[in-house]
Amino acid sequence: MQQTGFTSTPITRSLLYALLSSSLLSSLTSIKPSFHLQVVPHLFPQHQFFRLLSFQSIYANSGELLFGLLLLYNLRQIERLFGSRKFLSLLLYTYAATSVITPTLLLAGWMATKGRWNYLPPGPTPLLFAILAQYHAAVPGTYKFSLLLPGGAGEIEGSDKIYSYLLAVQLAACQLPGSLVGAAVGWVVGYAWRLDLLPKTRWRVGRGIVRMLGGDVEGKEYEALRRRLREGETEQSQAAERPIVSRVFGQFMGR
Repeated sequence: MQQTGFTSTPITRSLLYALLSSSLLSSLTSIKPSFHLQVVPHLFPQHQFFRLLSFQSIYANSGELLFGLLLLYNLRQIERLFGSRKFLSLLLYTYAATSVITPTLLLAGWMATKGRWNYLPPGPTPLLFAILAQYHAAVPGTYKFSLLLPGGAGEIEGSDKIYSYLLAVQLAACQLPGSLVGAAVGWVVGYAWRLDLLPKTRWRVGRGIVRMLGGDVEGKEYEALRRRLREGETEQSQAAERPIVSRVFGQFMGR
Protein backbone atom coordinates (compact mmCIF):
# COMPACT_ATOMS: atom_id res chain seq x y z
CA MET A 1 0.00 0.00 0.00
CA GLN A 2 1.39 3.39 -0.98
CA GLN A 3 1.99 5.65 1.98
CA THR A 4 1.04 9.31 2.02
CA GLY A 5 2.51 12.36 3.69
CA PHE A 6 5.75 12.10 5.63
CA THR A 7 5.13 8.61 7.01
CA SER A 8 8.50 6.92 7.68
CA THR A 9 10.44 9.91 6.30
CA PRO A 10 11.66 11.91 9.32
CA ILE A 11 14.89 13.05 7.62
CA THR A 12 13.02 14.41 4.58
CA ARG A 13 10.48 16.12 6.84
CA SER A 14 13.22 17.74 8.94
CA LEU A 15 15.10 18.89 5.82
CA LEU A 16 11.94 20.40 4.32
CA TYR A 17 11.06 22.28 7.51
CA ALA A 18 14.64 23.48 7.92
CA LEU A 19 14.76 24.78 4.33
CA LEU A 20 11.40 26.53 4.73
CA SER A 21 12.31 28.08 8.10
CA SER A 22 15.78 29.27 7.07
CA SER A 23 14.52 30.78 3.80
CA LEU A 24 11.66 32.63 5.49
CA LEU A 25 13.91 33.80 8.33
CA SER A 26 16.48 35.17 5.90
CA SER A 27 13.72 37.10 4.10
CA LEU A 28 12.48 38.65 7.34
CA THR A 29 15.95 39.72 8.42
CA SER A 30 18.90 41.36 6.73
CA ILE A 31 21.02 38.20 6.32
CA LYS A 32 19.81 37.11 2.86
CA PRO A 33 22.82 38.71 1.06
CA SER A 34 25.12 36.48 3.15
CA PHE A 35 24.31 33.27 1.28
CA HIS A 36 25.04 33.71 -2.43
CA LEU A 37 28.61 33.17 -3.61
CA GLN A 38 30.89 35.32 -5.76
CA VAL A 39 34.56 34.84 -6.46
CA VAL A 40 35.07 38.60 -6.21
CA PRO A 41 34.65 40.01 -3.63
CA HIS A 42 33.51 37.15 -1.36
CA LEU A 43 36.39 34.72 -1.82
CA PHE A 44 38.96 37.25 -2.92
CA PRO A 45 39.83 39.59 -1.30
CA GLN A 46 37.34 39.23 1.59
CA HIS A 47 38.05 35.52 2.28
CA GLN A 48 34.45 34.75 3.26
CA PHE A 49 35.00 31.01 2.97
CA PHE A 50 32.01 30.26 5.23
CA ARG A 51 29.88 30.84 2.12
CA LEU A 52 31.21 27.56 0.70
CA LEU A 53 29.18 25.75 3.37
CA SER A 54 26.25 28.16 3.70
CA PHE A 55 25.23 28.78 0.08
CA GLN A 56 23.04 25.64 0.06
CA SER A 57 21.14 26.70 3.21
CA ILE A 58 18.36 28.89 1.77
CA TYR A 59 16.49 29.86 -1.38
CA ALA A 60 16.56 33.58 -2.02
CA ASN A 61 13.16 33.99 -3.68
CA SER A 62 9.70 32.53 -3.26
CA GLY A 63 9.59 30.85 -6.67
CA GLU A 64 12.71 28.78 -6.07
CA LEU A 65 11.56 27.98 -2.54
CA LEU A 66 8.21 26.69 -3.81
CA PHE A 67 9.77 24.51 -6.53
CA GLY A 68 12.39 23.21 -4.10
CA LEU A 69 9.87 22.27 -1.42
CA LEU A 70 7.56 20.54 -3.90
CA LEU A 71 10.45 18.62 -5.44
CA LEU A 72 11.76 17.54 -2.04
CA TYR A 73 8.29 16.36 -1.05
CA ASN A 74 8.01 14.31 -4.24
CA LEU A 75 11.41 12.73 -3.58
CA ARG A 76 10.50 11.51 -0.08
CA GLN A 77 10.13 7.98 -1.46
CA ILE A 78 13.91 7.69 -1.59
CA GLU A 79 14.13 7.73 2.22
CA ARG A 80 11.54 4.95 2.43
CA LEU A 81 13.43 2.95 -0.17
CA PHE A 82 16.93 3.46 1.29
CA GLY A 83 16.09 3.66 4.97
CA SER A 84 16.86 6.78 6.98
CA ARG A 85 20.46 5.80 7.69
CA LYS A 86 21.47 5.37 4.06
CA PHE A 87 19.43 8.42 3.03
CA LEU A 88 21.05 10.66 5.65
CA SER A 89 24.46 9.36 4.57
CA LEU A 90 23.61 10.28 0.99
CA LEU A 91 22.63 13.81 2.06
CA LEU A 92 25.78 14.43 4.08
CA TYR A 93 28.11 12.94 1.48
CA THR A 94 26.63 14.79 -1.50
CA TYR A 95 26.37 18.04 0.48
CA ALA A 96 30.10 17.89 1.22
CA ALA A 97 30.98 16.94 -2.36
CA THR A 98 28.80 19.55 -4.07
CA SER A 99 29.96 22.25 -1.64
CA VAL A 100 33.47 21.71 -3.01
CA ILE A 101 32.82 20.94 -6.69
CA THR A 102 30.27 23.67 -7.44
CA PRO A 103 32.40 26.60 -6.15
CA THR A 104 35.41 25.09 -7.93
CA LEU A 105 33.49 25.23 -11.21
CA LEU A 106 32.48 28.80 -10.40
CA LEU A 107 36.13 29.71 -9.95
CA ALA A 108 37.05 27.96 -13.21
CA GLY A 109 34.20 29.72 -15.04
CA TRP A 110 35.19 33.06 -13.57
CA MET A 111 38.72 32.60 -14.88
CA ALA A 112 37.55 31.32 -18.29
CA THR A 113 35.10 34.21 -18.80
CA LYS A 114 37.52 36.78 -17.35
CA GLY A 115 35.14 37.64 -14.54
CA ARG A 116 31.87 37.80 -16.49
CA TRP A 117 30.42 34.78 -14.66
CA ASN A 118 30.82 35.62 -11.00
CA TYR A 119 27.62 34.52 -9.27
CA LEU A 120 26.39 31.29 -7.72
CA PRO A 121 22.78 31.55 -6.45
CA PRO A 122 21.95 30.22 -2.98
CA GLY A 123 19.91 27.09 -2.51
CA PRO A 124 20.27 23.31 -2.14
CA THR A 125 19.69 22.67 -5.85
CA PRO A 126 22.81 20.44 -6.12
CA LEU A 127 21.60 18.38 -3.15
CA LEU A 128 18.08 18.00 -4.56
CA PHE A 129 19.42 16.88 -7.93
CA ALA A 130 21.63 14.29 -6.23
CA ILE A 131 18.45 12.85 -4.67
CA LEU A 132 16.68 13.16 -8.02
CA ALA A 133 19.36 10.96 -9.61
CA GLN A 134 18.45 8.20 -7.12
CA TYR A 135 14.75 8.74 -7.87
CA HIS A 136 15.39 8.45 -11.60
CA ALA A 137 17.34 5.21 -11.22
CA ALA A 138 15.46 3.42 -8.45
CA VAL A 139 11.77 4.43 -8.50
CA PRO A 140 9.58 3.06 -11.31
CA GLY A 141 6.67 5.05 -12.68
CA THR A 142 3.22 4.15 -11.37
CA TYR A 143 1.50 4.72 -14.70
CA LYS A 144 2.41 5.81 -18.23
CA PHE A 145 0.72 8.04 -20.77
CA SER A 146 1.21 9.31 -24.31
CA LEU A 147 0.88 12.83 -25.68
CA LEU A 148 0.06 13.26 -29.37
CA LEU A 149 2.11 15.93 -31.11
CA PRO A 150 0.23 18.43 -33.31
CA GLY A 151 0.04 17.74 -37.01
CA GLY A 152 0.49 14.00 -36.59
CA ALA A 153 4.20 14.43 -35.90
CA GLY A 154 4.19 11.51 -33.47
CA GLU A 155 3.75 11.09 -29.78
CA ILE A 156 5.70 11.53 -26.58
CA GLU A 157 5.55 8.86 -23.90
CA GLY A 158 5.84 9.75 -20.22
CA SER A 159 4.99 8.57 -16.73
CA ASP A 160 3.77 10.10 -13.50
CA LYS A 161 7.42 10.88 -12.69
CA ILE A 162 7.29 13.71 -15.22
CA TYR A 163 5.83 16.03 -12.56
CA SER A 164 9.02 15.75 -10.48
CA TYR A 165 11.15 16.33 -13.57
CA LEU A 166 9.18 19.45 -14.51
CA LEU A 167 9.76 20.87 -11.02
CA ALA A 168 13.46 20.07 -11.36
CA VAL A 169 13.68 21.80 -14.75
CA GLN A 170 12.03 24.92 -13.32
CA LEU A 171 14.49 24.88 -10.42
CA ALA A 172 17.52 24.45 -12.68
CA ALA A 173 16.40 27.32 -14.92
CA CYS A 174 15.62 29.88 -12.20
CA GLN A 175 18.96 31.71 -12.16
CA LEU A 176 21.05 30.72 -15.17
CA PRO A 177 23.84 29.80 -15.52
CA GLY A 178 24.58 29.22 -11.83
CA SER A 179 21.42 27.23 -11.06
CA LEU A 180 21.99 24.97 -14.08
CA VAL A 181 25.62 24.34 -13.09
CA GLY A 182 24.53 23.43 -9.55
CA ALA A 183 21.85 21.07 -10.89
CA ALA A 184 24.33 19.35 -13.22
CA VAL A 185 26.88 18.92 -10.43
CA GLY A 186 24.25 17.42 -8.13
CA TRP A 187 23.03 14.99 -10.80
CA VAL A 188 26.55 13.79 -11.64
CA VAL A 189 27.58 13.45 -7.98
CA GLY A 190 24.35 11.58 -7.20
CA TYR A 191 24.91 9.05 -9.97
CA ALA A 192 28.61 8.72 -9.11
CA TRP A 193 27.63 8.00 -5.49
CA ARG A 194 25.15 5.39 -6.66
CA LEU A 195 27.69 3.64 -8.91
CA ASP A 196 30.50 3.82 -6.31
CA LEU A 197 32.65 5.96 -8.59
CA LEU A 198 33.66 8.30 -5.75
CA PRO A 199 35.76 7.44 -2.68
CA LYS A 200 34.06 6.37 0.55
CA THR A 201 30.58 6.09 -1.00
CA ARG A 202 29.80 3.15 1.31
CA TRP A 203 30.28 5.33 4.38
CA ARG A 204 27.24 5.40 6.66
CA VAL A 205 26.32 7.73 9.49
CA GLY A 206 26.11 6.19 12.97
CA ARG A 207 22.95 4.25 13.85
CA GLY A 208 22.55 6.18 17.11
CA ILE A 209 22.24 9.49 15.26
CA VAL A 210 19.53 8.08 13.01
CA ARG A 211 17.60 6.66 15.96
CA MET A 212 17.89 10.01 17.73
CA LEU A 213 16.21 11.63 14.72
CA GLY A 214 13.44 9.02 14.78
CA GLY A 215 14.46 7.38 11.52
CA ASP A 216 14.11 3.83 10.22
CA VAL A 217 17.75 2.69 10.35
CA GLU A 218 17.66 -0.01 7.69
CA GLY A 219 14.45 0.58 5.73
CA LYS A 220 12.50 -2.27 7.36
CA GLU A 221 9.27 -1.43 5.54
CA TYR A 222 10.83 -2.27 2.18
CA GLU A 223 12.88 -5.20 3.48
CA ALA A 224 9.73 -7.30 3.88
CA LEU A 225 8.77 -6.54 0.29
CA ARG A 226 12.25 -7.48 -0.95
CA ARG A 227 12.07 -10.74 1.02
CA ARG A 228 8.69 -11.63 -0.48
CA LEU A 229 10.01 -10.90 -3.97
CA ARG A 230 13.04 -13.11 -3.39
CA GLU A 231 10.82 -15.92 -2.07
CA GLY A 232 8.57 -15.55 -5.10
CA GLU A 233 11.54 -15.80 -7.47
CA THR A 234 12.77 -18.92 -5.63
CA GLU A 235 9.36 -20.57 -5.91
CA GLN A 236 9.19 -19.77 -9.62
CA SER A 237 12.64 -21.21 -10.26
CA GLN A 238 11.76 -24.37 -8.30
CA ALA A 239 8.52 -24.75 -10.24
CA ALA A 240 10.37 -24.35 -13.53
CA GLU A 241 12.68 -27.26 -12.58
CA ARG A 242 9.77 -29.68 -12.03
CA PRO A 243 8.83 -32.03 -14.87
CA ILE A 244 6.13 -30.78 -17.22
CA VAL A 245 3.72 -33.60 -16.25
CA SER A 246 4.14 -32.78 -12.56
CA ARG A 247 3.53 -29.08 -13.18
CA VAL A 248 0.33 -29.74 -15.17
CA PHE A 249 -0.91 -32.15 -12.50
CA GLY A 250 -0.06 -29.59 -9.82
CA GLN A 251 -2.22 -26.98 -11.53
CA PHE A 252 -5.27 -29.22 -11.20
CA MET A 253 -4.42 -30.13 -7.60
CA GLY A 254 -3.82 -26.51 -6.59
CA ARG A 255 -0.11 -26.94 -5.94
